[in-house]
Amino acid sequence: MWKTVGVVMMVGALFGAACGSADELPSTVTTFVDEASAEADSAFVSHLQEELNHLGYHSGHVDGVWGAETADALKAFQADRGLDETGHYDARTAAALQEAAGDADAFTVEALQQKLGDLGYYDGLVDGDYGEGTEEAVRAFQSDNGLEKTGSMTHETVTTLVERHDVEVEQQHIAAAKANGIGGVEHLPDGSTPASNDWLKQGSSGQSVVDLKGRLAALGYRPGEAGDRFDAATTSATLAFQEAEGLERDGIVGPEVEQHLGDPQAAGPKSADPGPRVEVDLDRQVMFIIDAAGTVTTVNVSTGSGRQFQSAEEGKGIVTAHTPTGDFVVQRSIDGLREAPLGTLYRPMYFQGGWAIHGNPYVPGYPASHGCVRTANEDQDFLWTVLSDGDPVSIYGRNPDLPTDASAGA
Repeated sequence: MWKTVGVVMMVGALFGAACGSADELPSTVTTFVDEASAEADSAFVSHLQEELNHLGYHSGHVDGVWGAETADALKAFQADRGLDETGHYDARTAAALQEAAGDADAFTVEALQQKLGDLGYYDGLVDGDYGEGTEEAVRAFQSDNGLEKTGSMTHETVTTLVERHDVEVEQQHIAAAKANGIGGVEHLPDGSTPASNDWLKQGSSGQSVVDLKGRLAALGYRPGEAGDRFDAATTSATLAFQEAEGLERDGIVGPEVEQHLGDPQAAGPKSADPGPRVEVDLDRQVMFIIDAAGTVTTVNVSTGSGRQFQSAEEGKGIVTAHTPTGDFVVQRSIDGLREAPLGTLYRPMYFQGGWAIHGNPYVPGYPASHGCVRTANEDQDFLWTVLSDGDPVSIYGRNPDLPTDASAGA
């Protein structure tokens, strides 16, 4: 059984949110959560809102903002569980959420499986099922890193996993892309200029966000539902805009982004051919979706990293993550989840062999896939309203020549 510090705290670590310091949480433990830090962390709050939505307590926007709706939903959950109705995320509430979700929710386990797979510890399906194979992979990881071999995801295990993944996978994705001259990684932020409190970013709200969403939509991006909340969809649209314009990719709207919003310079699709069709620009890590009327929508994508990895295909050995360039068509589509050896593909549209455009919960602003073209799940849903089997797919940009060991993958 998977023992955690609370499923929503665990996913914050796996997806980069700040976590408090804690070990496994017995039901008798009453304090371990830094409530103020947790409730101020937008990624953490977004997943908490998703978890409360899943459990039927929260029906508002998943926007990463701790407000009255989130607090009231948490109070209702606490009341049903016989807890003090504080409306705050404390240790007993974390334990109750863990119990309500079972061993762990699939979203969190998929993140765990993906990271373990990237590091070579897990070769099963990324299916959200914390089964024997996943537990064995966790135990092997713990053994190699001097941790107690419990097979359970303790805080120390998660912290070590995230740190190793960042050094050995994320940074290597970026280094490989730089070495191959692909993906515009020279525009990734270096952290030298912290965001001002006045700049718009995930968690912001107000009329400025309403205006931002309207402008992005007018320019052909997908900033999410109308309203004054800067949510994950708004971040993705901002990232796509920055990529298209050749700006630093951080999903934050500062003065330079505002200037370009007023006077955009980005080139659109290369071809004037009629739609429906798509173009994928590897240099800028964007996809242009052109519908039958010729309307262009621009979305963020993540393509092949150029990094070598162990193939899931028996006997194939070490291969290179590569997205092929050229002119293709959608060969086949799967309206659902495709459980592939290297990950779960959401509503994939295959354009060559095992290469597909597909949804994924993790779409950074740089090449990070095993070869496929990743989109946000919501963008993939939109793509399905435009593209069908037989429609053209054009992929271009700086990419190494197709290596003999090229491989497709999530």
